[in-house]
Amino acid sequence: MIIVFYGTGAELIKMYGIIKGIPRDQQLLICTSQQYAGLQKVHTQLDIQPDIYLAKGWKNNDVANMKQMLGLMLQAHGSFAKQFRTIKKQIKDSDKKYKNSSIVLVHGDTLTTVVGAYLGRILGLQVAHVEAGLRSGSWKSPFPEEMDRRIVAKFARVHFTPSDLAKQNLVDEKTKGEIVPTTFNTAKDAIEQSDRFVSDNYTKLKLPKNYCLVLLHRTELLESKEALEAILQTIRKHADRKHNVVFTMHTTTGERIKDYGLMHYLESPYIRIIPKQAYFDFMAIVKSAGYIITDGGGLQEDSFFLGIPVIVHRGRTERQEGLGLNASISRMDVGKVADFLENHPDKKQFQGLTNSTSPSKIVVDYLSRNNYIK
Repeated sequence: MIIVFYGTGAELIKMYGIIKGIPRDQQLLICTSQQYAGLQKVHTQLDIQPDIYLAKGWKNNDVANMKQMLGLMLQAHGSFAKQFRTIKKQIKDSDKKYKNSSIVLVHGDTLTTVVGAYLGRILGLQVAHVEAGLRSGSWKSPFPEEMDRRIVAKFARVHFTPSDLAKQNLVDEKTKGEIVPTTFNTAKDAIEQSDRFVSDNYTKLKLPKNYCLVLLHRTELLESKEALEAILQTIRKHADRKHNVVFTMHTTTGERIKDYGLMHYLESPYIRIIPKQAYFDFMAIVKSAGYIITDGGGLQEDSFFLGIPVIVHRGRTERQEGLGLNASISRMDVGKVADFLENHPDKKQFQGLTNSTSPSKIVVDYLSRNNYIK
């Protein structure tokens, strides 16, 4: 049996190709619902429902701050303890029926990734980490994602690495277990399927034909009023009749901007604020963007696959995809962001990735080859 722990829409979407490759009666989907409201949309779009909810977000909403996150995880642990014997029995019965072994899959670098990894070890199972080996070089940046990845590497014994550098990072750290290269991140498979799942909500947004897409949501940025104000000022200066901006507002980002009293920077007829979108609708928004500002490594990677100019507003990035090509990193220097906004290359100069390799298939083939599924 394959036990999949996830808590965010991004985790589920990036695991979608793997989950669809596993017979439904040989998988157990366990959800912490860090992003409960957002996940409901993703569950519906993908026609996937978890077998077990360890929690349902914070009062049936997305977790918006660290206090809520800690409360959610306490609830998840209590729920797991209550269901521990039932889960163990399901695993034992499945292994007996199919004459398989069981393994836990976790993805990425969220708190759910860490929790799922050590709960997998509590269950007495091997843990496999999808998107393993990414490193920025400093545990402080991005925080807490870099720390999450390093912790999970200690629990996992199968490491699915999305690049040669990720593999080498684990080798250099003398990480225990088997390293299985997948060539790319499983996000590649999700992007290739994204057009199938775009909803009417995307059309209803009626976005301008050409725009700068902004997505800012990382803790290291949001916890600094000075840094957040500086990037918002830069975006405001850029927005005018010739430069429309579409600003995707995550719950946590909106809370911080309001708490700091910075919302006035976004009050412009040329800045369109939209709420966080379901993944596949968001991918349609990404594909239509002329250029992108983000602090997210995932969107850096997506931009590489799609061939869209992007600047990553972070001190460090754990991903090399696109750097020196369509992507650059600001090192938290808003001067570099301003220069990118004025002088970014035309996206027509770039071609999206055409390699046919499926990272998800590599993972599924490994699971089948090693007697985890029939």
